Amino acid sequence: MLQTNGLSCVILAGGRSSRMGENKLLLPLGESTVIGSLLDRLRGLFAEYIIVTNQPAHFEHLPVRLAGDLIDCGVKSSLAGLHGGLSAATRPYSFVAAGDMPFVSPALVRYLCSLRRGYDVVIPRQDGHLQPLCAVYHKNCLPHIEKLLLAGCYKIANFLDRVRVREVEAAVLQSVDPELISFFNLNTPEEYRLAREILAGTRVPGRYKK
Repeated sequence: MLQTNGLSCVILAGGRSSRMGENKLLLPLGESTVIGSLLDRLRGLFAEYIIVTNQPAHFEHLPVRLAGDLIDCGVKSSLAGLHGGLSAATRPYSFVAAGDMPFVSPALVRYLCSLRRGYDVVIPRQDGHLQPLCAVYHKNCLPHIEKLLLAGCYKIANFLDRVRVREVEAAVLQSVDPELISFFNLNTPEEYRLAREILAGTRVPGRYKK
């Protein structure tokens, strides 16, 4: 199995948290925060850790490099964050995650990274939908992403037909993450409450779905 320590880790932290009413990444979770819990799970796996944000002051206390969007889209865009993160990365491949996914499984991450050879993207598919913010990307994606951004197109999936992609079905990933808890993300107060219950052991996650 290919090791992960030759990759960068890019965490996107540019969401508006509009449904939460405050910056959801900084909410307390266990002994840390939402984004701190994610970093704790990924600690030691990668050569470097990069947070892409337009609010760097919020994350200066974390042991990471900070980067921002290089192309101003005028709107919040995960695609712009992906572009900024891959551009800042010093390694050809990066594992990319959203900062509001506190339960990403190291075993799932290792498995995805192990499939990267010969591909530009390794991306999970769950119930017919791609999971682009828990995936592996090569810098080869950058020119295609830039073209989309400059054309005002902001959907990550729109460049995937231009690069070499390996999709991984969720049923396969259940061998390393049985409940698919890696794909749990926080957007609402109810999901934040559920995350605290899962962490406290008072709620069995089950296979996570919105």
